[in-house]
Amino acid sequence: MEVITLLLKNPIVIIVLFIILITKVFPPKNINSLYGYRTSNSMKNKSNWDFAQKFSTNLFLILLTVLLLLQIILYLIFGSTTFTNFSVFIGLIISVAIVLYQTEKKLKQSKTSE
Repeated sequence: MEVITLLLKNPIVIIVLFIILITKVFPPKNINSLYGYRTSNSMKNKSNWDFAQKFSTNLFLILLTVLLLLQIILYLIFGSTTFTNFSVFIGLIISVAIVLYQTEKKLKQSKTSE
């Protein structure tokens, strides 16, 4: 029960996970400037757009689930400390960087294989 209270004090991973789940359930169907995975490569054509939405969402779900588990473990070990909160924040930044890198890499690979 204490872990749930701590997660609610720093809910950033849960909030981002919820947003990604919404994106998974209601993916952007057309190229737009409001939401979805939006980079110049992903917005070049509909094929890239559809691939980037699916790939980035799935990868983000995996990384955020791992990050949420890590956050729970850190709370169990250290409690709500600056170290725990900072570690989770850095983990979130690293997750975003991984999603950007991997999605762009896959988009470039699919472009060269066409």
